Amino acid sequence: MCSSKEAWGDFLFVPRSPPRRLARTFERVAFLDSHSAQGVLPEVRPRCRGSGVVRADGCRRGVSVRPHQDALAAAVSAGAAAVAAVATGHADAGLGAAGAAGLLKLGMMIPPPPVPNERNEQQNREREDDGLVNLLLPGFDSSTFIWRISVLQVAEYLGSVLLGNVAGAPKICSLYLLGASWGPSIASGAFWRLLFPMTLHANAMHIFFNVFFQLRIGLGMEKQFGRRKFCLMYIFAGFLGNLLSVVADPMKIAVGASTSGFGLLGVWMAEILLTWELLGESRPRLFLWFAFMLLNCVLMSTLSPSVDFVGHFGGALAGLLIGILLADMSEEHRPAWYDKAKQTAKQMTMILLTACLLKAVPFGPSGPMPYCGSLMHPRQLPF
Repeated sequence: MCSSKEAWGDFLFVPRSPPRRLARTFERVAFLDSHSAQGVLPEVRPRCRGSGVVRADGCRRGVSVRPHQDALAAAVSAGAAAVAAVATGHADAGLGAAGAAGLLKLGMMIPPPPVPNERNEQQNREREDDGLVNLLLPGFDSSTFIWRISVLQVAEYLGSVLLGNVAGAPKICSLYLLGASWGPSIASGAFWRLLFPMTLHANAMHIFFNVFFQLRIGLGMEKQFGRRKFCLMYIFAGFLGNLLSVVADPMKIAVGASTSGFGLLGVWMAEILLTWELLGESRPRLFLWFAFMLLNCVLMSTLSPSVDFVGHFGGALAGLLIGILLADMSEEHRPAWYDKAKQTAKQMTMILLTACLLKAVPFGPSGPMPYCGSLMHPRQLPF
């Protein structure tokens, strides 16, 4: 690229015949130049469109020629003159500048080439797919933490099925080998069993509802709170929910991301409590909607004996506490009890963590350990 005007003098312009499509334009430019040199211009009759009363200058009243048409005609004339001058090797400084400006304007006015039909159809299909995804999962973004953890959970489920399954559902030994919660193992030091159950699920319906539920709620919450804060909320709710579940009943195999999912509801509840005075007339409607959702969750947790009600309740409680602790409301919007709520949530969190860890680890059961082999050499048991 050239950064100075003097560099144009180093270029060698080779004369060549102009293209045929510009021949008539060149003839008109030469005709105008010859008459302008003699000081005589041919009579140009005004062109008019439309109907109306004819004015004195020959045009019809009520119709105006669009200004950009005149600019386009001037640009074409200037550009054609520049091309003709360059092609014949007689371009001076003034004509070169005018021609360059004309060509630039002409290039700006030319519309881009149309996109092929196949590309248009592909773009339309992508728009339809995006519309369906946004309808099911508003605010979908594949770079979010909640989407990536959901993909990991699906991969873990497929791995547990391949490791050993009964009628398409993972065996208990498969879940145990991959890190399911088991009280005696946690008491012996397997602390990762308080985190790994978040990525394991008992059957296809279990993982489908949990993943859909957390994506439906979590996508908007992660955009609101930010990735780091949302990640901390999700993991802490799952950890404390699993810990409370082990303390309540250590002799059970527990898996599922519902502890973290209910934790998101707890964070939502904390936000409603802290902003209650700012909600105004929407309080009754929001209260009824949230109460209805909690009632459904409680019924879902108690109808089946295999559902871990304590884990769900512990996850919601953990979400409520961490939601209050991580709240960063501006001073003008804080309620009068804002600081007291933060202090209470901090104390309750410390008490729960200390008491539950003491109960689960030093004073945990020393019961039997499932003999399922190892990940590399799993035992083919009937369960």
